[in-house]
Amino acid sequence: MCFVMIEILTEFIKRRVAAARVGERRTRTMLASIKGFWKVCRYGDLYMVLAALAAQSINISVGFCQGFSAVLLPQYTHEYPQISYEQSSWIASLGVISNPIGALLGGMMVDAVGRKLLLQSIVLPNLVGWLVIAFSETYIFLCVGRFITGFTIGMSTVSYIYVAEITTAEKRGVLSALGPGLVSTGIFIVYSLGSFVHWRKVAAICAAVSLLTPFLMYFAPESPLWLASKGQMKEAYSAMFWLRQNNNTAQQELMEFTKDRKSDEEMTFRQKLALFKRRSVLKPFALLIGFFLFQEMSGIYVILYYAVDFFKSVGTSVNEFTASIIVGGVRVFMGAVGACLINSFRRKTLAATSGLLLGITMLGAAICDSLQGPPLVKLACVLLHVSVSMVGFLQLPWIMSGELYPQDIRGVMSGATACCAYMLIFFNIKTYPQLEYYLTSNGTLYLFGICALLGAAYCYLFLPETKGKSLTEIMKQFNDDKKEADPEIGCEKKATVEGNVVQRRHSAGAAVCLEKSNNLFDNRWNHDKTVEQCE
Repeated sequence: MCFVMIEILTEFIKRRVAAARVGERRTRTMLASIKGFWKVCRYGDLYMVLAALAAQSINISVGFCQGFSAVLLPQYTHEYPQISYEQSSWIASLGVISNPIGALLGGMMVDAVGRKLLLQSIVLPNLVGWLVIAFSETYIFLCVGRFITGFTIGMSTVSYIYVAEITTAEKRGVLSALGPGLVSTGIFIVYSLGSFVHWRKVAAICAAVSLLTPFLMYFAPESPLWLASKGQMKEAYSAMFWLRQNNNTAQQELMEFTKDRKSDEEMTFRQKLALFKRRSVLKPFALLIGFFLFQEMSGIYVILYYAVDFFKSVGTSVNEFTASIIVGGVRVFMGAVGACLINSFRRKTLAATSGLLLGITMLGAAICDSLQGPPLVKLACVLLHVSVSMVGFLQLPWIMSGELYPQDIRGVMSGATACCAYMLIFFNIKTYPQLEYYLTSNGTLYLFGICALLGAAYCYLFLPETKGKSLTEIMKQFNDDKKEADPEIGCEKKATVEGNVVQRRHSAGAAVCLEKSNNLFDNRWNHDKTVEQCE
């Protein structure tokens, strides 16, 4: 009996000790979490994240613009049966035709007025466009409202530039990926509202939400890199300190960025024009345009803009409005998954895998349609197509358009890239009804699947890698290794000091050539000679 009591007591003590250890581990975990949160607050990650969220909030309105036609067209054609198929396609595509104009205008303005002010100014065309749609009484006014709201989509690409410039290399991927995720959130909201709310009320709600971004950006700082490029060093330091919450870090980053930079005012028109002829500009531009071309031809935006009509033409057994809401929900969820994966896998791996799965799922839907298989299988293939697009193929070209260009013309080139991308989207959206008419819905599925597979091969072979790399390291990828070209000047390093190469570096990734005279204290830039050497 005594032995039994001793054994029970021993077992009780062991359990209490084990429970105490578990409690201690939980306490340590909790303290570690609190400590980690404090580090985030202390060293600026929290402020950086808040600023990125404020800038990316504009993408909710972008989602509203992109998804609105999918719920507008079924309701509008029911109210006005005399509307032709051609007129319906214009309602959908006019939300895209002004995207290139907005992107080009935004690209020219972003370097002149700044990232923050432009993000706040986007509310003007957005608000006006939604109000015109909400109160439109004729087909013409509806088209005008769609055209005006399209400016929002085009100008919103400045959010990716802002996020790329305020974030660290480790956080840039996931914070940039929030943009497509918030676009999906906006699409899901407008799909859900459109299933039970009249399209005029949906437009009014979209107008109210457009006020969110200028309110949030009021509390965020301007991009410190833009301020430094304009010579506003005091404001640049204040902005960088707000983002990093660390004096040494803020000073170090600004010193690296501003070292040996030459202001735009000191450059001639010929030198400014030469900036666009550099390898570090032309090569990423060509690569991104190719990426966007395969992205549009994989059917991602067709499903987005024609969600309800697309499911009706494909012939799924689920109600088309319900199916579109499911698609919106899947996009939101997979957008969050994609944001997590983008920090864990290489960009090329994500893009190639995403394109491969896009092709397989779309071809699966096409084969199922050819064999007259179960409609649920087609729906599953389309949902998988939407899912895998959010983990690479949809996000990456937009994210990389804010990463690949040199700081001095990043705004202009990002705007030009977005302009070309939106022209491709418009062409794709506008011609889809004719494409479906001539190829049938089954033929378009095959076309989208084949283009997605070709896009996967393109990404694997040609796409540059930017994961975990600073803007300095990204710029180096586009230089001629044999000539060691300068991404900021675009020519071979030839300047010497009594036979020795003189070279300084800054955070934009440049090895800036300095040509000095015999007087070692004379550090004047000889840009005219540099441009002649480049040519």
